[in-house]
Formats: sequence, structure tokens, C-alpha cells
Amino acid sequence: MNFKHNDIDSDDMDVPLGAASGLAAGLVGAAVMTGFQALLARVKITSGVSGAPSTEKAANRLARLAGQSIPRGQRGAAGEAIHYAVGSLVGGVYGAMAEVQPRVTMGQGTAFGVAAATVVDETLVPAFRLGDPVWRAPAQSHPYSYVSHIVFGATTEVARQLFRRFFSRVKAGAAAVQQSPTRPMLRTQAPAPDAPRSLILAFLLGATAGPRTSAPLAVVSAAARLGWINLKGSPLAFLGTTQAVAVTAPMAIGELVVDKLPDTPDRTMPVGVGARVLSGAVSGAAVAGGRSWQGALAGAAGSIVATYVGHAIRTRVSRALGQDWPVAAAEDLLAFGGATMVCLASVAPDRSSDTHWAT
Repeated sequence: MNFKHNDIDSDDMDVPLGAASGLAAGLVGAAVMTGFQALLARVKITSGVSGAPSTEKAANRLARLAGQSIPRGQRGAAGEAIHYAVGSLVGGVYGAMAEVQPRVTMGQGTAFGVAAATVVDETLVPAFRLGDPVWRAPAQSHPYSYVSHIVFGATTEVARQLFRRFFSRVKAGAAAVQQSPTRPMLRTQAPAPDAPRSLILAFLLGATAGPRTSAPLAVVSAAARLGWINLKGSPLAFLGTTQAVAVTAPMAIGELVVDKLPDTPDRTMPVGVGARVLSGAVSGAAVAGGRSWQGALAGAAGSIVATYVGHAIRTRVSRALGQDWPVAAAEDLLAFGGATMVCLASVAPDRSSDTHWAT
């Protein structure tokens, strides 16, 4: 079997980039694994393990080490936080190893899943007395663990490849901007507005409106003003003006403050959803060239998904932590950092097309 870095835009080994891709992919893998186990539970298939899950025990132990205690009503959410943290860390190690030795991805991540089950569930959990020893655990717990982690591994591998491509483009876009940060970039063969890559970027940019309504508008406006995105002659050309930046930047700063206030309305209220859909649609169309109704639809779709998913995650994690501001701060970073990354990815030159800087 011939293993190559055929899942990325660049054949160069990049361990930090691989680790970052794995960290993000591990979160996706952990989420899919949780959903898979929920489906099994519906048909009465469980691990057979009684008592609190090992993740809750780990959360309680960490809290005690910090001199704290987790209220009984928050232990489930705290256990989930441990589950996602471990999934992300394991994914990060996997992503870094995939850069050094691509053979670890054999079986499209299933071998990684088997290894994760062996190391975590079958070794570390009993070793740290977070669960029964292997010989005392219910018989069905072992196949349950391995099947669940195979799902985790396969999903993580698919997500790793996607994140690796995206982060590679972000890195290439950042390099292009650094080479000539003050001159607009023009493509002689830009991707079609309805090309899959353009629509994916539109969806991702729209998704940043979920946590912060103004994030994609503020960032895409600044990107257009800097020349990263060419909107000249399009209906959205106004986004690249100084006046637009002067409006969207204060909006973004104001939202950062308002979001932390206790009486701020829920983002899932009709007004909040509508504002996010509009922001996602406009910014999605902009990153796709300014004339794409498909890009607008993709951006709107991304905003809707991120609004409801993000609201559910923030609510649950805030309850687990007992405070909201750390989650809100993480959302700030995700929204504005994510929007910036999408815009940088849109600047990345294509291997198959010529790109030059305007004089």
C-alpha cells in the first residue's frame, strides 16, 4: 500500500498544521462518537458499565485536585467536557503523527480508532481507577468500546483531511498577504462563484455569524478594503469602502460588549436569527465574488446551522462551568478568528491558476 500526503494541497510535512487539524478533527470525531452511542442506546445497546461514566469520574478528580467540587447537576456536562477534551487531544497527536508517518492513517482512520480504544478505554481508564480492570469489566463493554472508537477514528480522519486542506489554504493565503500586504490581489482565473470551493468558503464564513452576527460582515468588509477580496463592479462593492469599515467595525466591537450583558436576548429569537441569516448571506455572497446567489444561500445556511448548534453548546458548557464569560470569550475568538481564516483561505493562490499582485 502506498501512503502519500494526497489529502492536502501541499506535500510538505507540517507538524504544527497537522496537530491543529487533528485537534479540530478530534472534536468532530468525539461529537459523532457521542451521537453514535446515543443511537445504540435507543436500541438498548450499551456498554453494560454501571455507575458514573469514567469521564465524570475524571472531571471530579480534576476538580478535587484544584480544590473545587462539581455540583451533582453539572457532573454530566463536566464529563462531556472531558470527553471532548480527550478526543481533541488524541486527535491532535494523531494529526501530528500523520505528518511524520502517513501510515498511521491506514484503514482511513480505523486503525487509529482501534489504537485509541486500546490505549484510553482498555489501559488508561483502569490504570487510573476510573473504571473496572479489563477482566472485571462487562464482556460487552469491550466490543462496544472498540466499535465506538472505530467510528471516532474514521470520522476524525475524514475531518482531519478537510481541516488540513483548509488550514493549508489559510497558511498559503497568509503568506500571500505578507508578501504584499498593501496591494490588492487579482486572479486571472478565479474560481467560479458556484464552484464547490467558493460555496464551502461561503458556508464557513456565514457560520461565523452564528456566535457573533457582525463577525463575517466586519471581517469581509476589512478584507475587501485591504484588497484580499475583489468586489469591484459587483453589487457588494460598497463593502470595500472606508465608510463600510467605519460602520461594521464599531458594530463588531459593540456586539462583543453587548453579548456579555445578562439581559441580552437569546440568539435563537426570530430577530437574532434573521440578523444572522442576513449577515451570513451578504458575507457569503461577498467571499464568492459579490454576485453569487449560491454563495448567499450557502452563507445563510451556515449562519442557521451555527446559530442553533452554537447556542446549544454554549448553554451546556456554561452550565458545566458555572459561568458564561469563558465560553463567550471563546466564541469571540472563534467567530472573528474563523472569519479571518476564511478570508485568508480565499486569497490562497490556486496551483492551476495564475495569480499576480496589481500595481
